[in-house]
Amino acid sequence: MKKIYFDKEAQNWNYALPLGNGRIGAMMYGGSILDRIQLNEETLWSGQPESEKRIHSTEELEHIRELIKNGDMLEAEKKTSESMFNERTQVYLTAGEILIEIDSPMFEVGDYKRCLNLENAVYCSEYKIGENKISKEAFISAPDNIMVYSLSSKQPINMCIYNSCMLKSTANAYDNIMEIDVKCPSRVRCDERIFEYDESKESIQLRIKIKVETDGECLAAGNGLRIENSTDAKLYIAAQTSFNGYDKMPQSEGKDYIALCDKDIENSSARSYDELKRRHTEDYQSLFNRVSFRLGADTVECTDKRILNCENDLNLTELLFDYGRYLIIACSREGTQPANLQGIWNHSIMPPWHCNYTMNINTQMNYWHVETCNLPECHMPLMKMLRELSEKGNNFGFNGWASWHNSDLWRFNHEATNGVLWGYWIMGGFWTCRHIWEHYAHTLDRAFLSENIDILENAAEFLKDWMIVDKDGYYSTSPSTSPENTYKFGDKLVAVAEGTAMDMAIIKDVFDFTIKGCEILGRDKKDYEEIAKKLKPVMIGRDGTILEWGSEKEENELGHRHISQLYCIYPAAQVDENSEYFKAVKKSLQRRLDNGGGHTGWSNAWIANVFARLKDGNNVYHHIINMFKKSVYPNMLDAHPPFQIDGNFGICAAITEALLQSHNGYIELLPALPEKWSDGEIKGLKARGGCTVSIKWGNGTYTAEIIPQCDGEIKLYGKNISSISCDGKSCEYITDGDFIRFNASAAKKYITYAQMSPAS
Repeated sequence: MKKIYFDKEAQNWNYALPLGNGRIGAMMYGGSILDRIQLNEETLWSGQPESEKRIHSTEELEHIRELIKNGDMLEAEKKTSESMFNERTQVYLTAGEILIEIDSPMFEVGDYKRCLNLENAVYCSEYKIGENKISKEAFISAPDNIMVYSLSSKQPINMCIYNSCMLKSTANAYDNIMEIDVKCPSRVRCDERIFEYDESKESIQLRIKIKVETDGECLAAGNGLRIENSTDAKLYIAAQTSFNGYDKMPQSEGKDYIALCDKDIENSSARSYDELKRRHTEDYQSLFNRVSFRLGADTVECTDKRILNCENDLNLTELLFDYGRYLIIACSREGTQPANLQGIWNHSIMPPWHCNYTMNINTQMNYWHVETCNLPECHMPLMKMLRELSEKGNNFGFNGWASWHNSDLWRFNHEATNGVLWGYWIMGGFWTCRHIWEHYAHTLDRAFLSENIDILENAAEFLKDWMIVDKDGYYSTSPSTSPENTYKFGDKLVAVAEGTAMDMAIIKDVFDFTIKGCEILGRDKKDYEEIAKKLKPVMIGRDGTILEWGSEKEENELGHRHISQLYCIYPAAQVDENSEYFKAVKKSLQRRLDNGGGHTGWSNAWIANVFARLKDGNNVYHHIINMFKKSVYPNMLDAHPPFQIDGNFGICAAITEALLQSHNGYIELLPALPEKWSDGEIKGLKARGGCTVSIKWGNGTYTAEIIPQCDGEIKLYGKNISSISCDGKSCEYITDGDFIRFNASAAKKYITYAQMSPAS
């Protein structure tokens, strides 16, 4: 049963259930008498495009670099802080709530249940009021760009529909139609509790339109609607904003967004409810059904109770995996905005961290699982944002482009002011460049690479201007920080450094991917190769750990939530299993954990992925269980706390990483299988090189089906593989140490049989 299931109404937002089509989001509370639908629209943000570009002084930058070079870190920190612009991203906002209130006779509510079905992306609830049975169903359709809410009752009932919104708004009702108009603030800064409406500045406006079809009577009642004597009522809910592009003022004057909203309602009204549901289901399942996972016995117990019993419920991990796929399909579709800190689901007008794009881990983690889980289309909104960030350029007057720690709908690309520790980190866009290569590596889409190679090249061009040559002759970064972390400098804490481990590992990725892309496309790569040879390597300290700040420093917070110095092993693939770096990663990670690391949802998920790369399946399992014990709410959304969606996506990635790895130029099956997962099956995962991989295991053996996308050689880690067949016939292969190689034809099915290795 791929359902998140409850036997009671949502007590609060953390019990509500999410629906989405990439653009419209809703949290369903499942109220029996008063039902609440909390709405979001992906482009409902405060603010407007940047009016003018602010450029840093290169003289100021060089002064900071000289201070760092001379070891005057306190003054370097001070000057770096003073150089930062006093700016922040804008805020992603809630569209408010639609409320449906049933006239309540004096009867108790009974036989209550509600669920979110991950197999068809449909929400359902049912219950009795006295002897009257009431059933509700809702979904948000991507093909028809509409939310549909159905309420049926065995006996006729009366109800009212109205709205609640914390933003400036008006509501109007006529016949069977309700229209809600919302205006966003011109500026919000949550840390300073600033919430401004400046009428001289254009801001985004929203139209929500609700149309009711009922077998009863629908009447306009003030600012809402009243339905009487109904056994069947259907609400069609459309939402459009005046957003007109990241670099354009909102287009509210022409009211085109209102016409689009009307069109969505008209088009959906022309189809029956069953037809809308069928189109929604087929569209959703064309993505969701590409992959399936079986682990443990199914159960119909309530999800919140299952979470409390997580160590005895293997199937709950299957549900968490499927939820990660469901959520990305629901909040990141082609043509939409990328998933922000909360996907598209936010109930606040001053949400944590502005509900923005936090690009020192969180935005990227949202997309770690999409390629392996065979959802490349869901990756496209992130690629679009990268394109737009590259068009914004940089705020140093250098060649190319760069993006910092935070961004927003308007593609903010300045440092976010909150001190050097939080805001001065210029690698956010370059980390995200990794996703261009991951998409190409999994799909072999040469046209995509050709269309996006300039983003990689222009990132490398900025880095050529940005980097310095250090005392050892290496290209390095200065000023450099390690996200959100500090070290001790005398009796003070300092964030600024030179050539931190994460900076250098990210830069290595950018140049490696640019060089590979140029090779594939026949472009000039000579300059990039020359620089790549001289990049400062990630350094190992005297104690055998990775040097987070690029040189020996006294760490301040040994259990820090970020494991930035381990980027080199995950999400990057720069660490050979037989190298000293592999041991250094293990030791660095263990020190973090020994001192309380991994205490937030996303951090726990990142650690699980690193353990998968370390081939330590039992620790992958441990951190999945940690997720249930410490980092999910009853509705299984990730608890940072508060809610951030990245942990849902990161832990989904860790599950795939335990079952399939392909980052080292070969396919490895079940590389980090936990002992507890003694029997299971995964179908439809994607490996780099374009192969679709399915694996079934149990009783100490496993079989795998590999379907290549194109003709060519396949390399498998084959220490335990005893046979390969195709079309029922034995397939010839070459043994190469611990590996096997064989020539494969596109779309053919190759079956391998193997003994399972003991778990780590």
